[in-house]
Amino acid sequence: MMHGKAAKWWDIITYGDSGKYIKFIAWLFLDSFIASIPSSVLMVAVYYLLAPILDSTKAYEQKPFWILVGILLVQTVVYAVIRRKSYLDICVGHVSAQQSDKLRLGDKLKTLPMGYFATHDAGELSTLLMRNYEEIENLSSSVAANSAVILIRLLIALIVLSIFNIKMTLAMFIVIPLAIPFAVISYRRVAHTSADLIAIQQQTAANVIEYAAGITMLQAYDRTGSEFSRLQNCFAKLRDDSKRQEKAGSAVSMYGRAILFSGIAIVMGFGAYLLSIGEISPFFYIMCLLAALQVYEPIMQLFVFVISMARINQCVEKLAALKDEQPLAVAEPAQTTDHSDIAFRDVHFSYGGKNEVIKGISFTIPERKFVALVGASGSGKTTVARLLARFWDISSGEICIGSVPVTGMTQEHLLSKISMVFQDVYLFKDTIAENIRLGKPEASDAEIIAAAKAAACHDFITALPDGYETLVGEGGSTLSGGEKQRISIARAILSDAPIVFLDEATASLDPENEVLIQRAIDELVKNKTVLVIAHRLQSVMNADEIIVLDDGRIAEQGTHAELLRKHGRYAALWENQQRAGHWKLA
Repeated sequence: MMHGKAAKWWDIITYGDSGKYIKFIAWLFLDSFIASIPSSVLMVAVYYLLAPILDSTKAYEQKPFWILVGILLVQTVVYAVIRRKSYLDICVGHVSAQQSDKLRLGDKLKTLPMGYFATHDAGELSTLLMRNYEEIENLSSSVAANSAVILIRLLIALIVLSIFNIKMTLAMFIVIPLAIPFAVISYRRVAHTSADLIAIQQQTAANVIEYAAGITMLQAYDRTGSEFSRLQNCFAKLRDDSKRQEKAGSAVSMYGRAILFSGIAIVMGFGAYLLSIGEISPFFYIMCLLAALQVYEPIMQLFVFVISMARINQCVEKLAALKDEQPLAVAEPAQTTDHSDIAFRDVHFSYGGKNEVIKGISFTIPERKFVALVGASGSGKTTVARLLARFWDISSGEICIGSVPVTGMTQEHLLSKISMVFQDVYLFKDTIAENIRLGKPEASDAEIIAAAKAAACHDFITALPDGYETLVGEGGSTLSGGEKQRISIARAILSDAPIVFLDEATASLDPENEVLIQRAIDELVKNKTVLVIAHRLQSVMNADEIIVLDDGRIAEQGTHAELLRKHGRYAALWENQQRAGHWKLA
């Protein structure tokens, strides 16, 4: 039974289903083995062809040739059947297993805290889920099966040749141990360079994504040249590291190959000597020469497979590390709640165990009440709200919804209770209808249209050439900020969650869009428990309670009128915004 690192390695390359993988490899091995039969048949045919020449007392017989032709015909039919099965396993079974493993990994990503994504960017994750899987697919679908075939064919050749003459067999195989050290050297060098190569591949992917996403901003500030230079430097380093890894494997490809193929000369010379003293027959000498041509190239290929393991091991370790990441823990048995009141009780939080950013916050939001979080930038507003959705786990204290701690709920149940509308809206590269349907995957077209009307975006959607089937660019790049915001609100309306979290939903919008979005928000928050983050205090004047944060603590709380009468932090913020609202250019 495998333990530790070996078990993880095996689990990765078998996509978590070792039984199916072993069957898959068995079919691939059978495929490769049947495919190798013609070469053996041809060697036998050569024997029957040369036998009368080497021994004039023998006559040509057609029967052996017809038997060999029959064998080849049977091999063709059998190979077609087996090839179909192995091909389907590769195209359907193997790829399906890989996709299932990717989906499991995607589900795993959904369970990880947001802190993980703060330290692992999109480039790293895309490399992990694409390039690393490609490397592992190469190992699991090709290297393993072909290596097994090569080893078995070499073993058969060793046994058969040894039966006829052990000296000639030793002469053929003696160069193999001499080439092994170069394979070991190449393996170690490639292993040493693989970590750097994978790191620059991830960095390059991240820079490409960043450059493509920010191209409009870069053009606006005439920074495309400087930023592209940074990308070019990244590509240059990727090129240099790739060349360095190729050079790292050059020992086996140059010196190892030279030693292996010197074996042909050894076989030829030593065989000629044995032939001259009558120890081997001319036929066996010819067979050894033909066999030598088919022995050394597969061994060279086997060495290449072994060296590729050094690079693949890095990929396996990366995927194993992700699979070992601890998800947000859920108390057993998981709890649910039908209520939507919220309670923060002496909540403390720090990112990565460093300086605290939330310092002993306590407050409650009754069901169907409207509470606003305000304060200067960096005061902890967004962090508090996202702790409610359990983007991170708190250091101490308790956050409850309906008297149930959020740590006692599954992530699915918790997020089903909350609709979130952020200032920075992200839309997927899909139709507008599908972007709205994210709020409720099973929603009908009629429900989507109703949500869009409630969010004041039906009119602009129907004015588009393809209406609800219009494709939006990556991140919603083909729509304006106000249009994206209204679609995100339609998505939240469709989900109909009892708790609504708004993060600066009307910030940085023109007056016309702000009016439309405010109407959409009014529709969204009807009969809901609402938590709003706001810089513009005018937008939360009517809140049931306003909580003022300062340096991760609650500085004061109360209604708009109560807080103005206190002449404290809120009153100062209000006064500053009122003065700013009346400034004008001289």
